[in-house]
Amino acid sequence: MEQPTTAGSWLRGIWDMLLTIGLDPQPIFARAGLEDESLRSPHHRIASDALSHLWNVITEVSGDEAVSLAASENPRPATLDLLTYTMITAPTMEVALQRFIRYIRIISDAAIFSLEPDAQGAQWLRLTINGGELPVPRQRSEFVMITILNICRWIASKHINPLAIELAHVEPGSTQMHARVFGGPVRFGVARNGLLLAAEDLNAPLPASNAALSEMHERFAVEFLDKMDQARFAPRVREVIVRCLPDGSPPRSVAAAALCISERTLQRRLEDEGTSYNDLLDETRRDLAREYLAKEQMALGQVAFLVGFADQSTFCRACQRWFGSSPKQFRKQNIRNQER
Repeated sequence: MEQPTTAGSWLRGIWDMLLTIGLDPQPIFARAGLEDESLRSPHHRIASDALSHLWNVITEVSGDEAVSLAASENPRPATLDLLTYTMITAPTMEVALQRFIRYIRIISDAAIFSLEPDAQGAQWLRLTINGGELPVPRQRSEFVMITILNICRWIASKHINPLAIELAHVEPGSTQMHARVFGGPVRFGVARNGLLLAAEDLNAPLPASNAALSEMHERFAVEFLDKMDQARFAPRVREVIVRCLPDGSPPRSVAAAALCISERTLQRRLEDEGTSYNDLLDETRRDLAREYLAKEQMALGQVAFLVGFADQSTFCRACQRWFGSSPKQFRKQNIRNQER
C-alpha cells in the first residue's frame, strides 16, 4: 500500500534537534535506515512508517520519552521550507495558518491540519497523522505540535500561549515538560491533537506582513505543488498497469520498459514513495474491479478480463481476498447499498 510521505526538510529539523541536545544524529538515522540522501535534498520524501520508526529509535537511544519536546525553545523555521515564507508574509496569524493548511503537502501528506472555531472567537488548530503499518508514536505527534507552535511564535515575534492543548495519546507518567513548553493546560487521551488559539493571537497583524511578497510566495507554493504532483512516480506506473491489464497481469519488466527505465530503478523509485510494484499492481486491479463490479451492465467475465485475469475462478479468489466475497455477492451488496 502506498503510504503518505514527509519531506527531507522536516527530517533536517529533527537532525538539528538531536544536535542541540547533544546526540549524534548520524548513527541514529543510520540505525533507522535513513541515509544521507534523505537530508541532502529538502524535497526528498520518506514514507510515514520510516518517520515513525525514526522516532522509535530516537526515543530508545535517548532513554527519554519526552525527547520530542527537548530544545523546544528553538523555532527551526527552515523545517517548513517554502511554507515559512507563505506564512510570515501573511497579514494575520489566522491567514498564515490557513496558508499552512492549504500548502502542508509541500512538507507532508501524512499530517492533516484544520482550523475549527470554538467559543468566543478562539479556534482549534487540529492535527491528525496518517501512518502506515506502524502505530504513530506519541513523540512524532508531540514534535509536530510543538514545532508548529514555536514557528507561530517566531512569526508573531511574541510568545503565544494556547488557551488549551489536547494530545490524543494517553497521559505519560510526567507531564511537567508538556505544561512548560506548550504554555497552557494540557489534556490527554482525546480524539485528536489540537491547540486552542485565542482570537487576539489569531487576528493580530504579523510584523513581516507584505502583500506583494505574500502573493509571490503563494504563487511559488502553488507551482511547487503542481510540479510535485507531476513528479509522483506511482501514478505513472499505475497508468501503465491499467493500459496493459487487458493483455494479462503485466510483469514489472513490461512497466519498466514502457517508462524507459530499468526494473531496478522502477522498484527503487516506488520504494521511495512507500510502495512496491506488486502492491501497486494488486491495488490497481482491486480498485478497477470495485469500479467495474458497480456497473451492472458489465458481465463478470468481462470484468475479469479487464483487470487482467485469464479465467473467472482466479478472479473469484482475488475478490475473496480483496472484498471477502465473490464478485457476484459483492455486486449484489453494492446494489443494495445504493438502494438504501
